[in-house]
Parts: sequence; C-alpha cells; structure tokens
Amino acid sequence: MTRKPENTEDLSDASSSSSSNGVEWKLRGGKKSGRNFIDRMRCTAMGGHGGDGCVSFFRDVFVPRGPPNGGDGGDGGDVWLEVDENETSLSCVKQQLRAQSGDNGRGKSMHGARGNDLVVRVPRGTMVREIREDAEVQRMVEPARSADNGFLDDLEKQVQGEAARRLADKSALFVHYPRWEDRNDLKAVRLPAEVKAHLWALRHGEPLSVDLVAPGQRALVAGGGLGGLGNAHFNSPNDRQPHYALRGLAGHRRVLDLELKTIADAGLVGMPNAGKSTFLRAVSNAHPQVAPYPFTTLNPYIGTVDYADSWQLTIADIPGLIPGAHRNVGLGHSFLRHVERSRVLVFIVDVARPQPWADYEALRQELALYRPDLAMRPSVVVANKADAGPAARDNFARWQRMIPDDVPLIPVSAKYRKNILKATYTIRQVLDAQTQM
Repeated sequence: MTRKPENTEDLSDASSSSSSNGVEWKLRGGKKSGRNFIDRMRCTAMGGHGGDGCVSFFRDVFVPRGPPNGGDGGDGGDVWLEVDENETSLSCVKQQLRAQSGDNGRGKSMHGARGNDLVVRVPRGTMVREIREDAEVQRMVEPARSADNGFLDDLEKQVQGEAARRLADKSALFVHYPRWEDRNDLKAVRLPAEVKAHLWALRHGEPLSVDLVAPGQRALVAGGGLGGLGNAHFNSPNDRQPHYALRGLAGHRRVLDLELKTIADAGLVGMPNAGKSTFLRAVSNAHPQVAPYPFTTLNPYIGTVDYADSWQLTIADIPGLIPGAHRNVGLGHSFLRHVERSRVLVFIVDVARPQPWADYEALRQELALYRPDLAMRPSVVVANKADAGPAARDNFARWQRMIPDDVPLIPVSAKYRKNILKATYTIRQVLDAQTQM
C-alpha cells in the first residue's frame, strides 16, 4: 500500500500533520535511512585496567632466599576517538567503549604486556562533552536536603565515610604473598608519585570537552590504568624481602555526550518540498532520496560540486525547516544543529507558491530565533521551480524588486537542471568573498 502525498499548500497544517505522522513514522523504523542515521548519542568510555605486579623471589641451587624479582604489570589500553572522513553518522560508535587491560607481571622480572588501545572512528564535526555523574547525583539529592531530611544527610555521611575508609586503606592497593596478608607492614611504604597522580586524576580530573573538526584528528577520551609495580621495586635496606607488590590501577571511566554537526561550505535551507534534494542531485555527485511528500530527507547529505578549474565545493542538504523549528517543532534542532557550521547559507524557495518571499522571511526568522548570528551569514537565494508557469514568473519578477541588492536571487529549475551553472558559480563567488573577509 503506497503512502499518499500530503498537501503542502498550508504550512501550518503541513507542519502539524508531518511532525505527528510522517516524521514519527520514519523515525520509528518505517524508513531505514532515518533509523540508521544518528547525530547525537551517549556512551561510556573505559580505559583498560592495569595489570598487577608480581611477588616473586629468585630461587636457585644454593640460593634458597634470593632477592625479589617480581615483574611489573602492563598498563591498560587507552580509548581514542579519531576523525574518519568516510564516516557520516555516529551509528558506528557503541554504547560501551572498553580498552584492553594490561597483563599481570610474572616472576624472573618478566613484565606484563600493555593492553591494546581502542580507536573508535567518528565523523568529522563530532563534539565530545563529558557528563559528570557526580553532578547529576548532587542535583537529585539537593532538593531532599533543602527539606531538612536528616535521614538523607546521615546516609550521605555514612557513604562518604565508607568511601574515604576504603581509599585510605593501603592494603587494597597491594598484592600480598600467600599467608602474608597480616604480616606485611605497609605503614612505612610510600606510593610512587605517578601512582598518586593517577589516583588524583581519577577523582579530580577536568571535564573533557573537545571538538573534532580536522581530518585524522585524535582525542584521548579515557586513559588506561597504570600497571602495578613488582616487589623488586620495594626492596630497601629496611626490607630486603618485600612480600607485597602494587596492584594495577583502574583506567579512566567517562560518560560522553557525542553530538554531530555537519561541516560543509554551504548549507541548503528551505521549507519541506522546496526542492533541496533535487537541487543537490543536480549540482553534485550526491543522490538523496526525492519524493512528493514532506520530510523525505531525515538526515543530512553532503555532495561535492566540481568546477571546471578543478576547484571543489561541499554542499549539505539539511532536513526541511518549518515554522517553530527553533522550539524543536518538526525536525527542529535535528536540522538546526547541522546548519551551524555552514559558511554560506543557500535558501531554496519554491517560487511557484503564493508569496514565496514570505517563506524566505520565515526561514530567516527561525534561524535568528535559534542563533542570531545564523541569519547574518552570507547567503544566496535560489528561486526553484521557476518554470512552473506564469505565476512563478510573476512571483519572481515581483520578488526581484523587493529583495535587497546584496542578496543574490537566482531562478532555477532543479528538476530539469536549468540555470544550475549560474547558481553554483554565484555560491562560489559568495564563498570566496566571505573567505577574504
């Protein structure tokens, strides 16, 4: 059973019906293109655990009590995010990102192997922000505390005291020789400086915030834990036979919020069914889906425009914008976040509609309400469907007298690829002028 095209003459009716029926149907899984594209997600990155140090002693003929020779544990692997231009969606990122743990140390001074790093490839334009779980718990506890709830205060003090006791207990950081747990005196043992620094960073590190915009750019999102030291490191004049070694330390654990903002030289902005996807197919090598109903495009498509002098330009086809998009109506913020990084805005307006200049002003108003600087960016207006009949020609002639002189207005027919070269070269001129500023 085929889906009937929706009437788009009245934008207010189209916005409500499209957002409640078409968009929800597609995002629910009715269209694979909408389901597979992810531009925002939350994941957990965990560095590999460090391997434990070994408690071992040299034994040989006529050497019954040799010196300590326990090896060190290997460091845990790191979790990296790397920009890959072949990726276009965050669907390649898993919910749990865990690097490999390091191997334990062995006798005869054999050190454990380091854990392998986990490199996750993400699309260009990914923003990474860390979400602090402690801050979320604090926001949940604060309202109850303001109500003078003594039980919650006592419970929180008890939990904090238990955590402090466990952190202060040095024995939890050491591996003991069999049946030496109670005989080892760890009061005089001093932890190495790098161990103290790692423990401090686990609890008091700065929140992570990075923007991945360059091809091949890498970001360390979860460092691996340090490998434990073997008992050979604790040999001293006061303790010639240390029967303990340092355990491996846990790696960093971060809850990350990933947000994709498409990077392109020009972004296509327009109402649903204005012909944005058709225009992109006409000027570039991209092949977005084209259909006679609103919200055919549910995720950005990026096409490359090739010029005669081998110069290239990237254009992004953004999902349709309707009145109220700044309040997340329709595809709302899913559209607007992808147009933020476009250097030039290309407004695609159906000139065959009654009063197309009103659609243009509505688009500019939505951009200004979302971010005031978006409406001030260099722009080009493409009057699509200029060959639709006398009404389209009359609207274009009237609009040409109304539009400011500094805003190029170009009539095209994207379906039949008429006047496409003038549109692409005008976009290039505006982009070159914006680059020289």
